[in-house]
Amino acid sequence: MINCIKESFKLTNKYIILATPLILFSLLSSLYILFSVNGNLVSLVIALVLFTLMLTAFLAGWFFMIKNCVEKPDTDDDPNALIKEFPAGVGEYFLPALGLIFVMFVVSLIILAAAYFAGMKFIGQIGIPADSFSKALESTEALKTFLSSLSDEQLFRLNAWNVLLFSSMSLTYFVVMLYSPVMFFKEKNPFKAYFTSLKDLFSRKFFKTLGLYLILFISYFILSILTTVFGMNIIMHFIFTLINFYYLVFAGVLVFDYYYKNYVQVGGNLDTRV
Repeated sequence: MINCIKESFKLTNKYIILATPLILFSLLSSLYILFSVNGNLVSLVIALVLFTLMLTAFLAGWFFMIKNCVEKPDTDDDPNALIKEFPAGVGEYFLPALGLIFVMFVVSLIILAAAYFAGMKFIGQIGIPADSFSKALESTEALKTFLSSLSDEQLFRLNAWNVLLFSSMSLTYFVVMLYSPVMFFKEKNPFKAYFTSLKDLFSRKFFKTLGLYLILFISYFILSILTTVFGMNIIMHFIFTLINFYYLVFAGVLVFDYYYKNYVQVGGNLDTRV
């Protein structure tokens, strides 16, 4: 695992061009959402569809770039030339990536629905009006006043719901962790690729994969806290924004490299079995 992390840092530093599509997509999508939030229901639906297509194109091209840098880490070509693979990835993987988004949405919906029904059965309703809860999120002072007005039982149920939702989201991230590398290394069919990812996830390397997930989960959690604490200063906010982009590139390279080394390469050969 340590060697895989070191190799991923090396690849990330060498192919830092991977951050370019991520930064551009983040910027363009933020501007698009900013100018698309106002409007009627039809315009919002159209905006959502267009955003999904933008996301699909980005994922198809970006993951294809990561796949190529993992497969050919020692190429003597200019590392910045990797950006030329982006349009090729969009053309080859646009439909599979669209299916990937759909499957991930369905999986997330199923897990969250299961968590909701489990919460209603074992925790119960908190007994807080929706408008009161939304007003409490307007400011820190409003949130403090809102929390102080709750009874001990309501606080217990609120904390239980938070733990349940946090756990369900964590589970969602875990069960789709190997989905993207499976699609780009083994199987383009998004439905077959997901079942293959589950088979690989719950194989004899389950605890090793779980360890990788925990490393990514804990490190990103710490980075999020640091970004929140130090992000109030404009200079620190800019620095942590760059760190977050670097981390996302590293995380993508790490997951792809881990899967390639442990599930695709077998004894120096390529395992293309599904």
